[in-house]
Amino acid sequence: MAAMEFAIIAPIIIGLYLGLAEMGSVLSADRKLSHTASVAGDLATQVEALGKSEAADLVSAVAHVMDLDDNAGFAMRLQSFERDSGGTMKSEGVIEYKTDAYGRGLDTDAKDVSAFDTSGIGEDMVPRGGGIVVAQVRYQYKPFGFGSVGRDGARKGFLPDYLTLEDAFLFKPRRSDVVAFGKAGTDVTYSCRGEAGKVSCT
Repeated sequence: MAAMEFAIIAPIIIGLYLGLAEMGSVLSADRKLSHTASVAGDLATQVEALGKSEAADLVSAVAHVMDLDDNAGFAMRLQSFERDSGGTMKSEGVIEYKTDAYGRGLDTDAKDVSAFDTSGIGEDMVPRGGGIVVAQVRYQYKPFGFGSVGRDGARKGFLPDYLTLEDAFLFKPRRSDVVAFGKAGTDVTYSCRGEAGKVSCT
């Protein structure tokens, strides 16, 4: 009788344990992702302008503190905006970064982080002549070992192959009204790749 009760209860207990462990891992990854976005935006707003080499240094610093599992992919988009004299929010440059794992083996059609919608930012938050820096991050979290449970011929399992975690932070420039990426008014885009200490931007 005891053996039968154990056989019924044990799978439930094990399932609950594994589920809680997975939930804890997801929450930890989400917290690290938020911290990464916070660090990226904070570093970007401590200067008046960012050139190509400064962008590479910033991304390298972010990669150092990222502390996310290499089994999945990470993408980041930093964009500086300025509200012109007419009240229109205009881009002052973009820094994009993706790890080599982003979109490989998980979601091969993984999209880049889309441009931030500034339509909801009023002049009370960003006055004319002022600016803002938006840090957006996306992480493809890979569940540990559960993706194959219940998998059928159509490759649909109990859990997806990955979970997409996203976050965004808005920052006010500290040393100037606007942070320019590249030459002011050019709206340049720096595309960065590489690991911590070995980041290059083009």
